[in-house]
Amino acid sequence: MSKRTRQQAIIELVSRQRVPSQAALAKQLKKQGYDVTQATLSRDIAELNLVKSKDGYTRPEDAGGAGIPHVPDPVGTLKRLAIKVDSALNQMVIRTSPGGAHPVALALDEGFTDQIVGTIAGDDTILVITRSTEEAEAFKKQFLEYIG
Repeated sequence: MSKRTRQQAIIELVSRQRVPSQAALAKQLKKQGYDVTQATLSRDIAELNLVKSKDGYTRPEDAGGAGIPHVPDPVGTLKRLAIKVDSALNQMVIRTSPGGAHPVALALDEGFTDQIVGTIAGDDTILVITRSTEEAEAFKKQFLEYIG
């Protein structure tokens, strides 16, 4: 099944029922035949501009909002929201301001595809995985230059 059909299924789910968490969304998708990883689901949520509130995920237009812009400037997003990075072997943990992990992870996924294998985002914390410790150190150095 394609990304487009999976994302359409996500939109339909959050439009017709309360979806309180990514785990609940993944469970509902699995019932429909979509077996997705948390990283894929995080990217889908960001790309679809879903917003999480105390009532669960919604589309901004369903909540009466104007929407959340797509990340046009990955480096600008890092400068605005990223706070610090710690590394261990080929993995890094990036801390962001509250609620900043998804936009920063999306910026990393869009802007650093050659350097990272993938990201997993929470609310203010992101796990970044590279292929080697050398790539992790190079990424960390570049990341620190971007955030100042």
